[in-house]
Amino acid sequence: MPANPDMLPTRHSLIERARSHHDTRTWEDLLDYYESFISKILLRMGFRGMDLEDVRQQVSLKLWQGLKSYRRDAGGARFRNWLSTLIRNSAINWISAQRQVGRESMLESGDLERIAAKGPEIEQLIEQEWQRHVVTLAVENLKKVFSGKAMEVFALSLEGESVDSIAATLDLRKESVYVLRTRVKSRVRQEIARLQQELEGGRHE
Repeated sequence: MPANPDMLPTRHSLIERARSHHDTRTWEDLLDYYESFISKILLRMGFRGMDLEDVRQQVSLKLWQGLKSYRRDAGGARFRNWLSTLIRNSAINWISAQRQVGRESMLESGDLERIAAKGPEIEQLIEQEWQRHVVTLAVENLKKVFSGKAMEVFALSLEGESVDSIAATLDLRKESVYVLRTRVKSRVRQEIARLQQELEGGRHE
């Protein structure tokens, strides 16, 4: 039987659950969502290879340590604002530590000053990557609940293919392409909203 695309589970905010329980299972759930995102940010900051892995591990440790005391501030700042500061500070601290022991980093000279001086730019970078990340998560989740050619129609439409082209490629009627594209697009929007609530639904206390 085809999966029902309207039956995706709705859960309490993952951030709230991680803060409240602070257990291994919830932590693993959190990392499933955020680890690749953190790596993408560090890549765009210039980290590569073992340097990237070292900083990513430091970010993960500070994330684990800081979750229990994390509070969404009264101004409504989102979790990723807090995370952007954590990533930036971890990068600065790591570069400083490498310099103190005289280790040559894979980063170019001057990166400490560049990263330290470009807080707003890094926050913008994180915002851009976050939007891409959530869309990717939403599409991957919906692949599990849509049967047939629905996701293929949606993927081709994202690539800019016309209805006629999609219909010919997938051997579908044009009317079917319109219906499937509209249905998946609507569910992607719903899933993005659900993910945003789950991943950033914390409230100020």
